[in-house]
Amino acid sequence: MTYNSRVPGTETIAVNAAIVGERPTGLGLYALQLIAALDALGERLIVYTSQPDLVRARRATVCAIPAAIRPERGARWHLSRLLWVQTGLRLRVRAAKPALLLNLFPEGLIAPRVPQVTVIHDLLPLHYPEEYPRQQHYFRYYVPAVLRFSRAVIVSSESTRRDLLSLYHLPPEKLCVIHPGYDARRFSPDGADSHAEPYALYVGNVMPHKNLIRLVEAFAKAARGPRKLVIRGWGRRRHVRALRERIAALGLEARVDWEPYAKAEELPRLYRGARMLLLPSLYEGFGLTALEAMACGTPVITSNTSSLPEVVGDAALLVDPLDTAAIAEAIARLFTDDHLAQELRERGLGRAQLFSWEKTGRAVQAAMREATKRT
Repeated sequence: MTYNSRVPGTETIAVNAAIVGERPTGLGLYALQLIAALDALGERLIVYTSQPDLVRARRATVCAIPAAIRPERGARWHLSRLLWVQTGLRLRVRAAKPALLLNLFPEGLIAPRVPQVTVIHDLLPLHYPEEYPRQQHYFRYYVPAVLRFSRAVIVSSESTRRDLLSLYHLPPEKLCVIHPGYDARRFSPDGADSHAEPYALYVGNVMPHKNLIRLVEAFAKAARGPRKLVIRGWGRRRHVRALRERIAALGLEARVDWEPYAKAEELPRLYRGARMLLLPSLYEGFGLTALEAMACGTPVITSNTSSLPEVVGDAALLVDPLDTAAIAEAIARLFTDDHLAQELRERGLGRAQLFSWEKTGRAVQAAMREATKRT
């Protein structure tokens, strides 16, 4: 893709999208959606990615970078990517002479020659160091250095902003809270899943901060009769094993439909067919699955901690994630109270309309323009 004519009133923006891998999830999908949104708003982009075919930006110049630094290649390649950013990306940015470098994840230039804006979604490894031992130096030294050399830092939630203030002591005026959007073409209330039995749904990683042991314990207490728990997600072997063992001990094996992941075309149908989405996480940088579920008209039960109340507002049942009985009570209510389920469906659909990639793109546009004015 190339774009050679200037857009009036704009300057070239270099985009570091090295986080986009072969099968993008999470950070990679965010990067691709934001690139598309900025392109639709007329920004003149030069995108650096190892997956040019995944970029949907008809105006952008898309430049291929080494496949060896893709995120799924593991720890060795992670170090290679850090080195490439400081060398290969630096040389490319110097040659392109953009007005600004936008890093779509917290890996950017140290002492850049152009203004730099960096996106960071959460500080999960600092909250759970025992789960991320190899990322401690990265998040304690490299990431804060990149953020200090950024004129603006875009965060996905007020919760993450508070983390950056308390853990990295960044100047408050540098931080911009800009919520992500969701893919409205995929996630809508049109069309239901074909499951015959009522089911509660969980979508996400199998990690301690997701609080899945309490989730299945609460489901065992709350769900009577032909009701199922559908889990779509995977994680490290020890966490998967622990969850399987707890499900077996609770006698839930026949009532839990667990697969490692949901195909892209399957996920919206699963949301639409679910009686509820369960997201009782201990910590989330944003909580995208709650937003996607609300956009599909699915009631949500989620935690009253971290960023999750920002996402759902008054359109979900908020629970203490440490209180298994409270989670169970909320599950039981949604399985039995049709009036409450319909009320949350309507509130959720309204709440989801507050989020869009166009709105996110415009807010990022404004943050970039302000950053180019700062000295």
